[in-house]
Amino acid sequence: MEETDLLFVAAGRKVQALDRYSGRPVWQMRLPRMLGGGVSMLVPSGREVFVGRGGYVYCVDAQTGQVLWERGVESGGLILMATGETASGRMQQASAAMQQMQQQQAAAGAAAAVAAGAAAASG
Repeated sequence: MEETDLLFVAAGRKVQALDRYSGRPVWQMRLPRMLGGGVSMLVPSGREVFVGRGGYVYCVDAQTGQVLWERGVESGGLILMATGETASGRMQQASAAMQQMQQQQAAAGAAAAVAAGAAAASG
């Protein structure tokens, strides 16, 4: 599976990669440190996903969810991260995903309107 086929999500200590087309989990993992609160930042970058949580940065393999390395950054607060990649490719991916989501929402809204009209006509 290509990195562009994955959507990365996080809640608490858990990070997941989902198939961007079906929403099915590809992998999930729990970050190793107990203290530190929830994930504050996810930055996909090529074959890695950088995760910020509680003063630590984790480098996670995008395909497997394996932690490749972790590093404390001497801060208990919010971690801000950036990569040297250009934003244009990421913006195009985000735009395509947004358009797909809007089309799905429009189709769901149309289906709900048809169902509501049928229910009103029979009632």
